[in-house]
Amino acid sequence: MSETNMDLSSISGSAKGLVKGIAIVDLLAASPRPLRLTDIAASTGLPHATAVRLIDVLVELDIVRVEARGLYELGPRVAGWGQAFLNTLDISRLAFDIIEDLVDETNETSFLGVLDRNTVLYVAAVSSPQPVRPAARIGSRNPLHCTGIGKTLLAYSSPERRESLLQGDLVRRTENTITDRDALSIELDAIRDRGYAIDEIENEEGVRCVAAPVRDHLGQVVAAISVSAPAYRFTRDHVDRFAPRVVAAAMELSARVGYRGPDAAPPFPDTETAPAAQQEGIAR
Repeated sequence: MSETNMDLSSISGSAKGLVKGIAIVDLLAASPRPLRLTDIAASTGLPHATAVRLIDVLVELDIVRVEARGLYELGPRVAGWGQAFLNTLDISRLAFDIIEDLVDETNETSFLGVLDRNTVLYVAAVSSPQPVRPAARIGSRNPLHCTGIGKTLLAYSSPERRESLLQGDLVRRTENTITDRDALSIELDAIRDRGYAIDEIENEEGVRCVAAPVRDHLGQVVAAISVSAPAYRFTRDHVDRFAPRVVAAAMELSARVGYRGPDAAPPFPDTETAPAAQQEGIAR
């Protein structure tokens, strides 16, 4: 975060100092090594005297610390904040309004799934308003190799992790299920290349799905969001049209759980309030 991309026009008084202090903390958090004071001032665009004043306060509060060479890095208080955030993280709650918006836009069912042992566990969803729709059950499970969310989770796992997750035969669920390991490996590589997975009627007869990865604060894929619908009204043209929106929704949730990659979305549409809606009732 730099002075040039901080819009302070709507902020007054001491709040501006807070924003500038956070800019310094963001810079140190993003840096792979401790920084000199001159580097901090130059990178944030702050006047040298302002940078000195703010850093002195941050050091006093243990938010920043000075290492042996006189360089600056994050302090111990930040670690406590980070752990407190992780301890209270509820990804299904954070996802609810995002997948609700997906349903509003696509008119189809949206799911959030995570890896649990060697299966997909569905932890949140919003059902399509249409009478014919995929079944939605919180806590239900499906295989990894033949679902959009499952293939997404596999695609972003290491080869060793994939091997441990895919013990035994790849069970055929439909005529389209990929049961050959080499063919599945090619499919998983393609998912990484395009950024989303397609369940091409592979898990449930007559149901098509598109899914995209959700990343945590370390950039690791920890979940996936999908849109799923009966194939007769969810054609490949629909997949191509909806896939970018599913990817965007997954990126929005990634930002909410701490991902700060180059393509990350803002954490919340309204920076003053987090979503309060608690999902209840339905998931696939």
